[in-house]
Amino acid sequence: MNFQVGLLSYALDRPIGGIGTYTRALIHGLAGAGCPPLLLRAGRLAPGEAGVGLPGSGRVPGLLTLGQLQIARHARQLGLDLVHDPTGTFPLALARCKKVVTVCDAFPYVTPKTSTALEKLVFRTWLPLALHKADAVITISNCSKNDIARYLPVPKEKIFVTPISNSPAYRPLPAEAVQPVLDKLHIPTPYILFVGSLEPRKNLLHLLQAYAQLRHHHPHYHLVIVGARNFWKNAPVVETVDALDLKDWVHFTGFVPEEDLPALYNGAHLFVFPSLYEGFGLPPLEAMACGTPVVTSNSSSLPEVVGDAAVTVDPYDVAAIAAAMASVLADPALAADLRQRGLTRAGQFSWERMAQETIKVYQHVLKA
Repeated sequence: MNFQVGLLSYALDRPIGGIGTYTRALIHGLAGAGCPPLLLRAGRLAPGEAGVGLPGSGRVPGLLTLGQLQIARHARQLGLDLVHDPTGTFPLALARCKKVVTVCDAFPYVTPKTSTALEKLVFRTWLPLALHKADAVITISNCSKNDIARYLPVPKEKIFVTPISNSPAYRPLPAEAVQPVLDKLHIPTPYILFVGSLEPRKNLLHLLQAYAQLRHHHPHYHLVIVGARNFWKNAPVVETVDALDLKDWVHFTGFVPEEDLPALYNGAHLFVFPSLYEGFGLPPLEAMACGTPVVTSNSSSLPEVVGDAAVTVDPYDVAAIAAAMASVLADPALAADLRQRGLTRAGQFSWERMAQETIKVYQHVLKA
């Protein structure tokens, strides 16, 4: 490629979520496609890490202030043609090169009751500033594109969709590769699985209520909930478990290393993800890639991701969630069909394709 991209890297030195997964895949994907980015690391570079560090900018306040000066200086001194912020948070107002921002979703606008004050501040203050200065906005689903165009000051023609993917590690595994992980994490069997952050829009309260109904017909299934526990968000979840007398049947693993997740998906009889809103919804795709039947929401981007390879339900309808879970667990033919459809569907997504589509966005912006 005859242009140089600076890619902002934030919080990759901590347990990562969806945006961190996207950033890491983008770094490797761009390099593999012949467009290696210059890493603009928020904070100091790790030993042996290539790129440019932004000392003092490892946390949000520093990156919003000192970091903007540092990014602008490096862009000028290193002759960067374009700077890409994959976090969709930090205004690149001072950089005089082309600017691309990734915004994965617009959930504080769509589901404001499930958003924290900080999330609302980011989306209503910082993000509009970032998009005002951006030459292009990348998002990860058509649903998100429509929401961004609806709620934020950016014309639809400046928004580009580059669907994300799951790691190749998410695949069907033999039992001898699964059981040691279940033993290590003390996972009871048989179990239904949820993977995601424990925040209100993930709809865990309705999931727990549906699971309580399911136990009347399938009392031997445990519910395993994988996700870091944020004390300011999950108190109602714990209270609901106690109120429904599910303490012996609902198991919170906390954060699980990424290398153990494929085994957890493989060991589950069913994956359930009744989220109220997702910009993409990576966990259902990971589950399908492992051959695990999926029940998920019929709203936001989730139908776009799963296609006809999952059972979709109204996430606000507890009885419908319970019935969908019961239908899969009670019907081996349906479960087998969902496994096959899921594997086929998951194969349609790839990080390589995402990287190639991202490069096309860069090229478009630099030609404009």
